[in-house]
Amino acid sequence: MHGRVTGNTSKPLQFYSFRPTLDCRKVCQVLATREEVSHYRISIMGNYFRRMGIGSRLALIIGLVAIIAFVALSWGLSASNARALREQSTNSMEQQTQQFTDSVALFDQSLQQQSARFLKLFQTDSLAPPFVLDADQTMEINARQTPLLMDQRGVINMDTQRVDDFTQRTGTPVTIFARTGDDFVRVNTSLKNDQGARAIGTLLDRNGASYRALMEDRVYSGIATLFGTPYITRYEPIHDAQGRVIGASFIGVDITEDLKSFESRVRSLKIGDNGYFMIVNADSGKVLAGGENEGVSLREMSDVEGNPAFAPIFNEQRGLFEYQLPDTEHAGRTTYFMQYPAWNWIVTATAINADIDDQIAAARNRFLLIALGLALAAALGVYVMMRRSLSSPLARVQGMAGHLASGDLRQHLDSRRQDEIGSLIGAMNGIGDGLRDIVSRVRQSVESIGHASGEIASGNMDLSRRTESQAASLEQTAASIEELTATVRQNTERARQGDTMAGEVVASAREGQQRLGRAVTTLRDLDATASKMSDIIATIDGIAFQTNLLALNASVEAARAGVHGRGFTVVADEVRRLAVRCSEASADIGHLIRHTIEEVTTGNAHIQQSGEQIAEITARMENLSVIVNEISRASEEQLTGIEQVSSALASLDETTQHNAALVEQSAAASGHLDEQARKLSEVVKVFHLPA
Repeated sequence: MHGRVTGNTSKPLQFYSFRPTLDCRKVCQVLATREEVSHYRISIMGNYFRRMGIGSRLALIIGLVAIIAFVALSWGLSASNARALREQSTNSMEQQTQQFTDSVALFDQSLQQQSARFLKLFQTDSLAPPFVLDADQTMEINARQTPLLMDQRGVINMDTQRVDDFTQRTGTPVTIFARTGDDFVRVNTSLKNDQGARAIGTLLDRNGASYRALMEDRVYSGIATLFGTPYITRYEPIHDAQGRVIGASFIGVDITEDLKSFESRVRSLKIGDNGYFMIVNADSGKVLAGGENEGVSLREMSDVEGNPAFAPIFNEQRGLFEYQLPDTEHAGRTTYFMQYPAWNWIVTATAINADIDDQIAAARNRFLLIALGLALAAALGVYVMMRRSLSSPLARVQGMAGHLASGDLRQHLDSRRQDEIGSLIGAMNGIGDGLRDIVSRVRQSVESIGHASGEIASGNMDLSRRTESQAASLEQTAASIEELTATVRQNTERARQGDTMAGEVVASAREGQQRLGRAVTTLRDLDATASKMSDIIATIDGIAFQTNLLALNASVEAARAGVHGRGFTVVADEVRRLAVRCSEASADIGHLIRHTIEEVTTGNAHIQQSGEQIAEITARMENLSVIVNEISRASEEQLTGIEQVSSALASLDETTQHNAALVEQSAAASGHLDEQARKLSEVVKVFHLPA
């Protein structure tokens, strides 16, 4: 070192004669050396991994995967356990807070019932309704003029014997209020202050819930502290004969001992190792009992960020929140709270996050140790199994592959295994057998290649001559196909013209058939109309018959009437003559209509026959049109086919010319093939076959 240290070890180090340039170089050299060492270690590890056998690699990889899997599983289990512990802690806080609040509510309900019974007893024993409030007559009480409140027993103002007797018997103080304007003044009470004086002549606080209840003619019950003593209070309005609220009666049940019992119970409740419960006054924020801040207002406490730490408990009815207090042993905390408005209380349960975190950490470490042990055992077992079942057999297969690579085809391995290694050994044996068979066949084939290549050369020369002759024949065939194509094209054009004419004839026949059909429809309508007219004529005949019958009846009645019926006789005769004329006219019209129906029926039959003949002609023309259309399509297909044949022949002619050139090239290649066969024979001789 190029400096000097002075002083004892408790003081800071002081360096002198410091040479920055030289030390920086050394620092750089040290850093470079460390980097080289790191790269060297990585290189050694990489070389070692590459030299490892496949069994060792698989065992290492499987072991690492098992460790990762077990660690991940244990981490997941620990995370799940952490969530479960947090949920369990939260549920425990909620459940215990709810139980405590329920017990307070049950006790409050019991005290309210008790106060109601005591007040009812006082009203029965000490008061005698109806009540009267005389605002004109007043009584001075503690320098205040109060109106007289009276019942049947007299004036209630300052009649202390009524209230004192009841308080002596029951131990519960009572008070009577008289209404003066919009206020209630205490005119009689057994409640005394710390100096022993009666709390009388004062007004009921207008800001209190009891005042609002009395003004709305309702009963109020709640907790209140009077002269340092907590009471369960009950206020009931007093009515006059007209039902107006003219006063109020009050009773209080002392709950000092009960509150002490609740406070001691809260102090004894615990959440985990260091958690606690608290009872907080909702107005002042003062901790009434429990926790480490008893007697301190929570409204004045702040968290590590300077914000009000307990603001949620004063703003909401119930809830859960986390916070961190400064300068405390257990800073991180979780609090569940629930308000009890009847007593102006807030019940809180606080858990120390460190307690839960310690449990979570212990569980996580336990899971990790178990997982690591299982993973190491699994890795060791896999390594031993891989060593026996994979590495050794692969070494034997590797040796056999080396012999095969050097050309020694006499190697063979024996194995009874049925797994992949056995299949690999069998495949290697199969490779050796296959190579032996291939080499034998190659040797035989190489000898015949020389003879075959010579024959290929002579055959290619003959093929060249035949190809030239084929090209000449193709030229003549192409010329004949061109003439045939022209003839077929002409036939196709004529078939198209015939198809067009047949289509026009079929269209005309269809139009005539449609018109004939409309005529048939019209005749059918006439036939139906004639039938309806026949029905109408039959109706007229029936009317004429009935008219004639009525005329006969009228004549008979007129004959019976004698002289008085002569007028009816004349009318009956006229009606009879009209009926006869109607019948004759109806008969004539019916005769004419029947004659018309016969002629229409005959004409309809002739038209139907004509329609059938035209339909038959139309069907035949349609068949003719189909046939002509098929002929036209067939001619077009023939023309297309002949054009394709002509094109194919032209292509074949061109291909034949190319074939002639290719055959010449093939002859040259055959000579080269003969030379390559000789070289292949020399190469195959490197393989050694067993005797």
